[in-house]
Amino acid sequence: MNIYRNPFTVGLWAPAYLLVGTITITTDFLLTAMYILATLAIIGAYVTEFPMLPSHYMNEVAHKTSIATLMGMLLGLVLFLGFTGFSEQTDSSPISASGKFFITWTVMSAPAYLLMVFFVSQINKRDLEAEHAVREERKKQRGRTSHPPLMNRDGF
Repeated sequence: MNIYRNPFTVGLWAPAYLLVGTITITTDFLLTAMYILATLAIIGAYVTEFPMLPSHYMNEVAHKTSIATLMGMLLGLVLFLGFTGFSEQTDSSPISASGKFFITWTVMSAPAYLLMVFFVSQINKRDLEAEHAVREERKKQRGRTSHPPLMNRDGF
């Protein structure tokens, strides 16, 4: 198997991407909002078929990384609240800043890595070039309709 398509190796992109997310979460709420919006922008670029990276496989991996990151953040929050409880009691044991960083990153990265391994294993089963050719053919068929287009994407 190609090491660059191994799900366990490619799955490490989610924890690596979450390192930036952990910095934003432990630092500032505005940075966290910007991080989430940038992650949603990656998903939006993939959905609108905007080529961010040179190959279809890389675009697919970027899309799955952003989905796994958002799901990791959500599942990490649920796991964290499930283990610590929903009460707002003050804890007398101090946690250092590096401890908070490591706990936050671990809680988010564990589910994101598992999701990423699953997503990449599903990507490897597909023929992305054939899917892209079918999509392009459908675009051409839609372009031959009798009504005038509202906006020609190639005319920019």
